[in-house]
Amino acid sequence: MDETRRNFIKGMLASGTFLASGISGVAQVASAESFFSSERNCRLLLGNTAAAESFVKGAQSAYSGCGGHHYSALPIFQFENGRSTHFLHLADLLMQSRNTRWIAVMDHADAAIFAELVRNFAGRMLASGVHASMSDDHAALPLRHVWATASPTYSAGGALASMLAQNQYSFSIIERFLARAEGENTISDASFPEFLSYHLADQPTAHLYCAGVSPPEASRLLDWEISKDQESSFSRAIALTADRNRMASSATIEYPQSSNWVEATGYAIAAAALGMRINRESCSERAFVYRSDQRYRNREALLGMHFVSFVIDV
Repeated sequence: MDETRRNFIKGMLASGTFLASGISGVAQVASAESFFSSERNCRLLLGNTAAAESFVKGAQSAYSGCGGHHYSALPIFQFENGRSTHFLHLADLLMQSRNTRWIAVMDHADAAIFAELVRNFAGRMLASGVHASMSDDHAALPLRHVWATASPTYSAGGALASMLAQNQYSFSIIERFLARAEGENTISDASFPEFLSYHLADQPTAHLYCAGVSPPEASRLLDWEISKDQESSFSRAIALTADRNRMASSATIEYPQSSNWVEATGYAIAAAALGMRINRESCSERAFVYRSDQRYRNREALLGMHFVSFVIDV
């Protein structure tokens, strides 16, 4: 790496001024034209987060199920936080790993620095997600996931929603797609028999999937602002979408059993990154809200956990 680049990174790490921008705008550098192929290597990048072990287990499960491997398992690169030299090494790694797709997981502080590195090394950010488990065991929706994704091609939310629903977690997932790749206007391979699907009459490209909660209440839980008129437009969509989901139930996808929600998240993200293309559909935004009738039991060890994920091409 040239000295100018090194000095820039050192200054960036020292000042921390870009941290205030958070993760919300990260995926604006995404490209909707980058597709996974057998010629592209795929690797895991792990930061300093307690979620890493379970995330890796899920990602490796997806890798073992997709075939055409370069390796017996996804290669792993791990870095520590808190020292600028580690990010210098990471920058060198990104520069030297051309034609590689990285699946990364880390804490929020590392994520802000990593996003800046990707921007400055002209990497393509395909997806960025924020994942959290509320520390309050009585929260209405203990699990929350928010993604910004280049296009529906890289969607992980559909697979994760099905996996979490099958294991009776209460959760919300929001995916926002920044563009559509060529040929995506007619994607419709989604199957969600656990949910009823809805859309607003004036926003047909925004899809809402609910189970155990009404669309107006789901919208409030998602912090979506809807009017009284929009609440009635939700209700008019019930019959048609319920019939469609009943027809789709015969094609339900079989997912591997996951021991916890982080492992399921790792599986879903890796499956999308590896091109498995599960439960995609053409839309600009979609959300899943699932309220289980079972208590959030035996999962106390993962309460309060939060991390950030990325899928990038370099």
